Amino acid sequence: MELRHFRYFAAVARYLSYSEASRHLHIAQPAISQTIFDLEEEIGAKLFLRNKRNVRLTAAGTAFLGEVENILKRSDEATRTAQRAASGEVGTLRIGFVAAATTPILPLLVQTYLRRHPDVELQLHLMSPDDQLAAFDKGMLDLGFSRPIPPERRRYFEEEVVYIDHLAALLPPKHPLTNKKRIKLEDLGSEPFVLVHRAGASGIFDEAVAMCRRAGFSPQVRHEPELLTTVFVLVESGLGVSLVPSCARGFERQKSVRRALAVQSDPIPLCATWLRGSHSPTREAFLDVLRTQKPAIQKCMAGFVRAELY
Repeated sequence: MELRHFRYFAAVARYLSYSEASRHLHIAQPAISQTIFDLEEEIGAKLFLRNKRNVRLTAAGTAFLGEVENILKRSDEATRTAQRAASGEVGTLRIGFVAAATTPILPLLVQTYLRRHPDVELQLHLMSPDDQLAAFDKGMLDLGFSRPIPPERRRYFEEEVVYIDHLAALLPPKHPLTNKKRIKLEDLGSEPFVLVHRAGASGIFDEAVAMCRRAGFSPQVRHEPELLTTVFVLVESGLGVSLVPSCARGFERQKSVRRALAVQSDPIPLCATWLRGSHSPTREAFLDVLRTQKPAIQKCMAGFVRAELY
């Protein structure tokens, strides 16, 4: 049996007329008659009683109709579900993100996405850049928000810049340089440094060290916490100064002071990343939201940084 057998049967049962079924299905009446005959042969029971005046369901036809209607309903639902999955309306989307860089932008992206696609199961995972790469390798992520992919892995990924950030100086609240609007990095040459651990943020760590060396000194790195929020705690405690992305934030009411640098660091992009060649309609739908909002995100982040640093 095929679905068309069920559809032809259901139409004849609905209209109790072969000609009406033919008209609504846009199928020639002889083809419908032959299909019903074939169906009755396969089942081994008459489904309709037919004479020149009318068509009636038999007891077998009535019982068969209830099952056929359920089958057709489930078929239509399955078709619709497949169509919605293909367009990213249903399914699962697994996103990894780094906290400091995404805190200003991710909540609004997620809210907009879920308003458009409320039936998608969205899973958000706080992960370092290295942890995101490991999760991609295991097939556990569809999309990541992270720093640029290391050059040796780049050919396996697609990458799209969301916005550009730069490093800023982070000082204890009573540091003598807090009265400066811009910090000359060489003025921090004799200070102990607190830098986020390289294993979790290699791009930030390497650029901070490179900037210091370009300014003529190697930083005395005394503490390397795993989290940027911990960097803020240690700096506020007076254990050193730091270089952090200007978007980074500590805990509420922390009093460490950020200042712009006299010489700008190399760009520190936040990127949306995903495995090259992978297929995920839910991810594509999320990227549509991101691309629509990206100009506003970039404008907002540029204004946000200026307001915080100057």
